[in-house]
Amino acid sequence: MLKIAVCDDEVLQRLDIVNKIKSILENNYCDYNYDIEEFSSGEQMISSGSYFDIVFLDIKMGKISGIDTAKSIRENNNATKIVFITAFEEYVFEAFDVSAFHYLIKPVSEEKISEIIDRIFKVISHKENSEQCIVINKGKSAIKVLLDSIHFFEVQNRIINIHTEKEVIQYYDKLANIEEKVPRDSFFKCHRSYIVNLKYVMKFNKTDIMLDNGTRIMLSKSKYDEFSRAFLKYIKRGEA
Repeated sequence: MLKIAVCDDEVLQRLDIVNKIKSILENNYCDYNYDIEEFSSGEQMISSGSYFDIVFLDIKMGKISGIDTAKSIRENNNATKIVFITAFEEYVFEAFDVSAFHYLIKPVSEEKISEIIDRIFKVISHKENSEQCIVINKGKSAIKVLLDSIHFFEVQNRIINIHTEKEVIQYYDKLANIEEKVPRDSFFKCHRSYIVNLKYVMKFNKTDIMLDNGTRIMLSKSKYDEFSRAFLKYIKRGEA
């Protein structure tokens, strides 16, 4: 069951988006069961305590903005695909802080929503049908590590530290070898000592990157512009 939420304090716009989503799913994804819930405020959605696979979220609302609502969602999970809806382009870059899947500028066409949903289904299908991994040699053993579980790679005196959700795996290698093995659309060498998984980036500035678990890693000043472009491309592509 695909669970979708639409949160907008303007009733007509909310109903319009819901109807367009239903039309897209019924015409193009009839094999999927889905449930759509509507919310008129960020407070209402947060208080529901429900998990959603996809959230269409207006940015400008009442007491709690869409950005703050998204931050609350991210406190509990990193899997929800958040699609911001806004009439103001200047809010787009605030999406960085909450790893938004994409953003839509009002008025929102059915064609644009269809493009986003198509991207999301491709991501879901990819994750369901493949488990990308890296195989490392540690002593006499070969160890498979799922790329999706890796937060970042760190090198210290020829020792590679793979920081995952559950542990730190150490072995001898060069960061250059790692860079060749991982997909460049998802991993970025942000510093001579670090390669970061863009999936876990919460926010960044010109000197460091904060991950969604609070870890900070260094970002070379010379890499800032390139990293900004790579991250924007990543969230537009939809793997967050």
